[in-house]
Parts: sequence; structure tokens; C-alpha cells
Amino acid sequence: MIADNFIEWLEDEGFGVVGTDLFDNFQPLSPDNCVTAFDVNAPQIDESSSLSVDLFGLQVITRNSSKAAAKELAYNIHKYFMGFGGMALVSGGPIISAVFIDQPPENLGKDEKNRTEYTVTYNCRVQSSNNRYRL
Repeated sequence: MIADNFIEWLEDEGFGVVGTDLFDNFQPLSPDNCVTAFDVNAPQIDESSSLSVDLFGLQVITRNSSKAAAKELAYNIHKYFMGFGGMALVSGGPIISAVFIDQPPENLGKDEKNRTEYTVTYNCRVQSSNNRYRL
């Protein structure tokens, strides 16, 4: 739900190019240096049952042949994204009210090709629309 918008937003903000080094919900074997965003589960707040608000999980993985570069990119994206809210990531996308850290940037270690991966997970509060029974 959020990953594709997030990847487009990263491209708009100059973090890379979609399909070249920015990917959503699929991490290809190459390139060595890339960012992938995944839609993941998020805990639901009781208010979501009746209010037009949903919580969506977003996991971001940075991968690089250099540990320092993977870490730096993960932290740069994290610092840039935290505090986002009150607007859509991309034109026509859902309005994100607030972004919460679920898991701060963390080293996942090396993958099978000896590249370092860092991950961070967010919960994004999103305004929902056109709900028949929700407020």
C-alpha cells in the first residue's frame, strides 16, 4: 500500500531511480547498491475500526557493497523521512498523517553476495476515504 509511493517519493527526492536502484516489494539480485521498500504488517489501533484512519507498515532495506555506504544511506533516508506527515508522498496518493518508527535502522549483516544490508521499519498513519461506515 505504501511501498510503491515511498519508492516514487525517494526518486522525486533524488535518492535514486525507480527500476534502476529503487525497488518496491521485490529486491532483485542486482544491482549491488540499491534501496527496496516492502509493505509489511502494522499493529492496528482500536480507533481504526470506526475512524477513517489506517496504519500501514513500511520496511526499507538499503544494500551496498560498502558497509559504511549502506549505513549512511539508511540513516540519510531515515532522517529525511521521519517527521513526514500531513500530505501524500506522491500526487494522488493517500494522505499520510504521521510516520512512527517501529524499528530504527539496524544492520542485517551480509547477504549471499557479501553485500551489507540495513533495515528500518515504519508505521504510517494514513487517512482513508470513501468508507461507507467509518467516520
